[in-house]
Amino acid sequence: MSKLSKSEILTGKSPMQLSMIRLKRNPQAMAAFAIIIIFILLSVIGNFNILGLQDAANKFDLDNRYVKPFKTIQHPLGTDNFGRDVLARVVVGTKVSLFLGAVAGLFMIPIAILMGSLSGYYGRLADDIIMYVMSVIVAIPGLLIIMSLVQVLGRTFFIIALAFAITGWVGLARVIRGSFMQAREYEYVLAAKCLGASDARIIFKHILPNLTHFIIVRFILNYVGVIKSEVLLAFLGLSVIGVPTWGNMIDESKLELTAGNWQNMIAATLFMFLFLVSLNLFGDALRDALDPKLKNATYKVDD
Repeated sequence: MSKLSKSEILTGKSPMQLSMIRLKRNPQAMAAFAIIIIFILLSVIGNFNILGLQDAANKFDLDNRYVKPFKTIQHPLGTDNFGRDVLARVVVGTKVSLFLGAVAGLFMIPIAILMGSLSGYYGRLADDIIMYVMSVIVAIPGLLIIMSLVQVLGRTFFIIALAFAITGWVGLARVIRGSFMQAREYEYVLAAKCLGASDARIIFKHILPNLTHFIIVRFILNYVGVIKSEVLLAFLGLSVIGVPTWGNMIDESKLELTAGNWQNMIAATLFMFLFLVSLNLFGDALRDALDPKLKNATYKVDD
């Protein structure tokens, strides 16, 4: 448990600055953050074809099929059934997996914030309508909604991300709704109303900042779920077309494992495992640093 010195608290640092101090003092969080940065850099390298990785990932070389890992410098992780470099494919696939989770989260969070805040703050008719919409979405299996949207609208990057967002916003919206229902009766909210503050100011300035930790946790959980679900979509033949992804690599490996060729499976699974574990660890640490209740419980002052 990290402690804050008197000088750190008394020098006029904001709550956000104090949270960042606690986060930086968490070695596990910093190690996870470093791994996340490495994956982001890998996605940039794959996106801009630095070092010719996209060319190596898509180049067919039937004379070098199923090269075993660590046998040659040219193919450190081996090659697949078409002679494509597995390391290049898994690095290029990092771009799709990371961007897919991020875009799905960016679609999901505004929807959840809008629906949850309107439902919880205003109640009555707005609450009834939004809760009905939530109930309908929850009643239908999420995978079925995603499959239907992808089949109808196409297997494009943004359609898949939108499909994940449509099925993923309900959980966060319910949390926000419950928090707003409690917060609208708090004294500081009633005082803001008496002072003439608008509803928008109360929602976005006074109540919503206290829910930052909930939003971060839900974003990370959704991010993790999207990456894992993309593997399932690839297995069903509904993932992004024409580019390597971790899901596509794992799907392709099902025909290779019986022949003892595990390059695709191990590479994609290892990259996915490292990224998801790091994301979860950093998300938990960030949540703890930002949560007002946890901050009040764990901030200690050194004499």
